[in-house]
Amino acid sequence: MKVRTTIKRRLSPVLLGATLSISFLSTACNSSSDATDAKENTEASAIPVKIAKLQSATIGDRSEFVGNLEAVKIVEVNPEIQGRIKKILVEAGERVEAGQTIMELEPGESAPNYQAALEGVNVAKDDYQNALKQLDIAKAKRNSAKTNYDLVSKYVPRVQKLFEEGGVAQVRLDETLQKAEAAKNDLISAEQDVSTAEVQINQAKTNIRQAQAKADASSVSTGFKTIKAPIAGVIDNFPVKEGAYVSAGQSVVARITQSDELFLNIQVPSSRANQLKLGLPLDLIDPTSKEKLSTGKLTFISPTVDPENQTILARARFKNEGELRNGQYVQARLTWDTERGILVPTGAISRTGGKEFVYQLNNEPNKNDKQVVNMTPVELGPIQDNSYQVTSGLETGDRIAVSNILKLRDGAPVKPESNQPES
Repeated sequence: MKVRTTIKRRLSPVLLGATLSISFLSTACNSSSDATDAKENTEASAIPVKIAKLQSATIGDRSEFVGNLEAVKIVEVNPEIQGRIKKILVEAGERVEAGQTIMELEPGESAPNYQAALEGVNVAKDDYQNALKQLDIAKAKRNSAKTNYDLVSKYVPRVQKLFEEGGVAQVRLDETLQKAEAAKNDLISAEQDVSTAEVQINQAKTNIRQAQAKADASSVSTGFKTIKAPIAGVIDNFPVKEGAYVSAGQSVVARITQSDELFLNIQVPSSRANQLKLGLPLDLIDPTSKEKLSTGKLTFISPTVDPENQTILARARFKNEGELRNGQYVQARLTWDTERGILVPTGAISRTGGKEFVYQLNNEPNKNDKQVVNMTPVELGPIQDNSYQVTSGLETGDRIAVSNILKLRDGAPVKPESNQPES
């Protein structure tokens, strides 16, 4: 039979004390580690957000429209002479300056017309010289007729006296009187010839002026062998090609659009007629990004209302930086009036149960000495430049979260990254 012997080992007091000390140190270390982990977990749970401090901003009463743009100047270019287009010197879509040559022409009938006009001047000058000669001849005849008339007129009284004294017969008196009458008629006829010659000279002078003017016009036409741009702008597609025959003043050979400035035409409801006034600001809006492209002012308001649509035509003028084109349809925002108010970014709005909220930074930290955000109900007005107008619920100086909105909840601890003033 086997005997089991149990040997009881006793720990000495020194060994027991050492064991207790190790146990205590281990417990203390574990407690310190747990506290550190808890602190780290608390910090890790704080959500990083950007904070905006609300400030007073300018808020406008606005209306949006769709309108079409219209270039301030569009010019159709016509040739001064008829002829054939020899060469087109610019490309469609190219910008040209005022006075720049855009085409060369081969004149059609201009040169022959000029030669004919020069011949007309020469003929008129020849007619004038002939008229001068005729005037000289008429004056010579008039002088001769006057001399003859004066001479015959002297004999009439003498012959009459001799006849009365019986010195000459009746026949001699009659002959003298007839000669005097004939001399008088010759003088009258000569005076008429002089007047006729003077009229012909004046007419010849007029004919010379007319012929010279026609020649000058023809000369100018022969000089129009080039077509120049009347204004600075962009060349549209050419309606004609090289080799085409064009007529003076009738054929359109080019169109130039000056779109450095543009008009925007909008139709405003007549119900707003009492608010329409010149100078109201109008912004062009990019339909995709909703960003502002340009700003102008109303420069024209129609005095009449469209009876069919009950709208009023209004027009604004804009500077064009090259992004806008003639005939383009754009969105526009007309500002009727402005006031001071509070704006918050559209991305800072949270919607729950059909109501709108923002996450407002609480000035009092939580029990862990952490900053938290609370859901604050707000009432919103219209959107302005990607921001909502807040009509109630917030005041100037309040701070709200504007990032990581989907990660937040009421009372959530946050870690502000930076302050961005909301203007």
